[in-house]
Formats: sequence, structure tokens, C-alpha cells
Amino acid sequence: MSYNRMDHAGWVEDNNRAFNSVNRNRRSFRPAPEKLTEFQAKVMDILGMVGGGIYNAPINWEKVSWGTGIWHSGIFVPWRDGRMATFDFYPLTNLVFLCHEARIRCEIRAKAAGHFELSFFQRSHEGGMSERHPNLDEAVAAFREYLSPEHRVVYRQPEKVAA
Repeated sequence: MSYNRMDHAGWVEDNNRAFNSVNRNRRSFRPAPEKLTEFQAKVMDILGMVGGGIYNAPINWEKVSWGTGIWHSGIFVPWRDGRMATFDFYPLTNLVFLCHEARIRCEIRAKAAGHFELSFFQRSHEGGMSERHPNLDEAVAAFREYLSPEHRVVYRQPEKVAA
């Protein structure tokens, strides 16, 4: 099974409809969108791929801020697993690569022990620093320009010592 072929956004829409139906009469109820915008759907697909299926992602659904307010257009997602790595199961690398491909800015903020918040903002291919976001190819090209191949942090396979 590959999580990149699943409709994570569709699952979220179904889940949001059920959540709204069950919680409609609660005093502090804030409805979740039953039809996601294209941006919200992209973010949910990204989180589904990063979280091993959106239904497995460690999201506190009641505290998601969907970006429908006056003050911001971003989505803020509380994430209950305080670990992300670059290779072993690679959720951090996957998150970074997917956001670059979608030209979505993602910020990771510490919230509490073992918890953080992921915030997402749609960007464009052009404009100033707060408007644009490089895709993956552009980000790699900029990084290659930044770090010379001779820099000490660039991995070099150890030379074999002759016996």
C-alpha cells in the first residue's frame, strides 16, 4: 500500500461531517469544513502521506485551525508525536519534500513535551520572500549553489586502506 495514492482529503471531509454532526450541540463547538478548499485538501494529503495515512496521523482534530478566519489563511495542525526523522521512516524529509513540491510553507513550532504544531501557508512561484516558495528542484539548486562540493559537511566515502 502506498499512502501517496490515497484520498486523505476525502477521508477528512467524511470525518469532518461526522464530527460536526456529533458535536453540533456542544457549547464551544467550532465546525470543521465539510468541503475542503484546494489548499486544505493539499495539506491533508501531505499530512496523510507524512502520518502513515491521515487516519493514523497524530493530529488533535478538535484543535485544528482551518485557515478560514479574518487574520490568517494558514492551517495550524497540532501534532501529537514529538519525533520526526530525516531517514528512518523519513516523515521529516517527506514533509519537507512534499511542501516544496506544493509550494506550501510549513513551520514546525514546539507546543508542549512531545507535541508540536505544524502551520501551513500556500505560496506562489514568484514574488517576495513572504509570497514565493521554491519547488523541490529550485530548492536543491539553491542549496547546491550555497554549499560547495568541497565543504567539509559533504559526505565522502572513506578511502579503503590497502592491507
